[in-house]
Amino acid sequence: MGLKKVVALLFLTLIACRSDTIEQIPLRLAGVNYLGDLPTLVAARQGVFEQYQLSIDVSFEDAGRQNLQDLREGHIDFALMAPTPFILDRLAHPGQEMQDDDPVILGNLLHSTRMQQIFTRKDYGFQTVNDLAGKRLGLSPGTNAEYLWWLYGVSYHLKPNSVEIVDLSPAELGSALMTGEVDAVLIREPWSTQLRLTHAEEIEEVEGSHLYSAKWLLVTTRKMVRNHPKQCQQLLKAYSKAINMIHINHDAIMSWYGEELKDRYSLLPATYSAGLHELTLNWSLIAELQQGIQWAKLTDASGADNETEVMSWFEAGPLRQVQPHAVKIPVTSAQMNQ
Repeated sequence: MGLKKVVALLFLTLIACRSDTIEQIPLRLAGVNYLGDLPTLVAARQGVFEQYQLSIDVSFEDAGRQNLQDLREGHIDFALMAPTPFILDRLAHPGQEMQDDDPVILGNLLHSTRMQQIFTRKDYGFQTVNDLAGKRLGLSPGTNAEYLWWLYGVSYHLKPNSVEIVDLSPAELGSALMTGEVDAVLIREPWSTQLRLTHAEEIEEVEGSHLYSAKWLLVTTRKMVRNHPKQCQQLLKAYSKAINMIHINHDAIMSWYGEELKDRYSLLPATYSAGLHELTLNWSLIAELQQGIQWAKLTDASGADNETEVMSWFEAGPLRQVQPHAVKIPVTSAQMNQ
């Protein structure tokens, strides 16, 4: 091989290596104690973020609404949440679609119908959502559970406000049901599996949990995407790697997850089944957001009557750079150029 070819090859190699090297800036990410957020836990505990040259401090909160508030206040750089708190936040901040601190969606990590269920006690004799009329339901308002309960009520033609909602954290729901503080609970994983384990002979699932397909959003600010596009791309690569690990080593990962819950929350080890985790931005998410907006309007949520453009809620550029096939939403020419 001639000297010129060797020099050219060396130059291209150096360029390739340089493109794989990113600036090590301290980042902060907040996940949620939720089976749907398993990719975050895997990436944080299994060293995946470090593999992609990310210096990132990861914390886990009880609800996505707190994560979003921390993101808006500048305490964190990335946040995980269900669509509901994101929708409520965006509707409550009209006319800020292109602001620097505007929260935007980088990707969706989950598609599952088994992440939240309604449970009641067998001795109550409730079979469907309709049987809860005049009863007390425990859930966490301001979270996706509130939207999910509305969806159940619409699907089963339950009159609005015919059920008393009792505000409880996910960790409080099981004991509230068993002590009679509430008649039913809308509870998410991993707490729902724990309730089954500890009270299998006393509880039963109320018909209707299949109605909702859960989504789980990775959110940042528009400023982060503009100022640190490479870090956003590397973060998405790390999530893709973590999701791949879950699929390939499902049994081992789920066993490890059970041990993590035991060590962190003193929950009983259990056999879990991961939801369908996949990193995407597609039409199903747009439909979910539109339905959430409709719910907000019907329930008179703050800012629900304001005009909004759902497509401004996405920043698809980083995911399109990493996995073009995963982006199935319409974009403008300006977005493509960016």
